Amino acid sequence: MTKGLNVNNLNELLEKRKEMNGKLLTAAPNLYNGFGELMKEYYKPSALDIKYKELIAVGLSIGVRCIPCVAYHANEAIRHGATKQQVLDAAAIGVEFGGGPSFVIVRNELLDVLEQIEETPKS
Repeated sequence: MTKGLNVNNLNELLEKRKEMNGKLLTAAPNLYNGFGELMKEYYKPSALDIKYKELIAVGLSIGVRCIPCVAYHANEAIRHGATKQQVLDAAAIGVEFGGGPSFVIVRNELLDVLEQIEETPKS
């Protein structure tokens, strides 16, 4: 597997996210908790189940070129039943909106993330 420019290890990236969430909770609890409540509300099952919401988040993450977001939402999409191809299809929509720089994120980052997800033992 070729390592991308920024996603060297999916598990490290996800652990770093957890660590930084804890730091933000301590430093700015209103900001952290307010955003957390927003996320809980939006990711509740509704007309769209969580898998599809995560696929939408993958496309948007590609469009805005947020590498940690790409890793997190691709992982969550697969955890909620999406296939690798569905994640790549969602990413293609993000490229439509983000253009060439978003294409580079898919090529250099998302493919590595998906390979790492496939290689991770399922719990």
